[in-house]
Formats: sequence, C-alpha cells, structure tokens
Amino acid sequence: MRPDGLELRPLYSEPRVAMLPDRHRLAGKPEISLADLDGEQWIRYNDPRPGDLPLRTIEEKFECVAAGVAITMVPRSAAEQYSRPDIVYVPVADAEPDRVLLAWAAGRRSPLVAAFATAAVAVAAAD
Repeated sequence: MRPDGLELRPLYSEPRVAMLPDRHRLAGKPEISLADLDGEQWIRYNDPRPGDLPLRTIEEKFECVAAGVAITMVPRSAAEQYSRPDIVYVPVADAEPDRVLLAWAAGRRSPLVAAFATAAVAVAAAD
C-alpha cells in the first residue's frame, strides 16, 4: 500500500498462512518457515516481483493455487473465511504479520472521520 496522501491508523495485526494446493509437498505440515517456500512460484496482488503472477482478486488466487500454478500467503482470517477442499493453509512461523490499517485522505478533517477512527481503534483494541 502506498501511504502517499493518506492518514493511517494501525488497528491490529495477525499471522500469515501459506495457501497451498492440497497435494503440495508441505500441505500436511503443522507449521513451515519462509525458507521452506524457497523456489516456489508466487502470486502477489499489487507489487509482483520478477517471475511472480500478478492477480487482482481472491478468486483468481484460489484458482491458481488449486490448479498448482502458484502459492501465496494470506492472513489467518482469510483462511478461516475461505474454505475449499483443494486448498490447504499452513502457518508460516517466521512470516511478517499482516497489518490491518484504517486509511483516509490526509487532508480530511471531518469530525465524523475522527470519531470513526477513534471508535475503530477502540474496538480493535478490545478484541
């Protein structure tokens, strides 16, 4: 995410898991490391690296992973919300956590935006 022109407020973070096809060599592991994923074909949304597959939707990710074309990492909450028999999720112990931020236009000084930001931070802290 490019923060230019945005006001950002951290809400929470959560662990990432590898999204793998059910027949992948690491599919049955209770936990893996980033080193275990070396040499894999990756899918990335907005900032693909050379050799990565750029995709725009979660549905495209599912289809590519299920087909064995590539793998990716997603936040644990995505794994909890999207279940398919041809895809497995494996915790990645040393992956940087996924950060969830509240963002709004930096020049916006609305009392409603400020109140919403305060409420969102309070709710996130209570969880």
